[in-house]
Amino acid sequence: MTETERILDQYERALDGEAWHGDNVWKTLAAVEPEQAFLRILPETHTIWELVAHMTFWECQVTRRMLGRPDLPEAGLNFPPIPAATAENWQLVLEQFRHSNEEFRAMLKAVQESQLDQPLSSPEKSVYVELHGVIQHHLYHAGQIAILRKICPRVGL
Repeated sequence: MTETERILDQYERALDGEAWHGDNVWKTLAAVEPEQAFLRILPETHTIWELVAHMTFWECQVTRRMLGRPDLPEAGLNFPPIPAATAENWQLVLEQFRHSNEEFRAMLKAVQESQLDQPLSSPEKSVYVELHGVIQHHLYHAGQIAILRKICPRVGL
């Protein structure tokens, strides 16, 4: 197995497969009700909807970098404004994330071993580091989502 195939394997495990740590990202998201997705538990915390939009943004950012496209502006896109708290808007952000996953997966399949040590967004951040960074970022926020979801019944949902 090549290193690129190993990275893809870790991505698949984190998003849809048998993850070592427990529930994968999509299993975690499948347990979220639309009402929970828009609930802000504390003023300083993000909503589940915001976290999914944020995960989508950074996955798209790395995909764009790998394809030689300019970065998207962070302002207004990194944590975009929350739309109306509807089931349709929850499904829309999930569809956007799924689409981002598909684009990232396709890009990752095309990565050559010779690219992995090349700098991507800065001299300190190689292709290898940024690809793994997306996986780590998704798992970090999936953990937050799981905790927020468990708190929701305690605050009225």
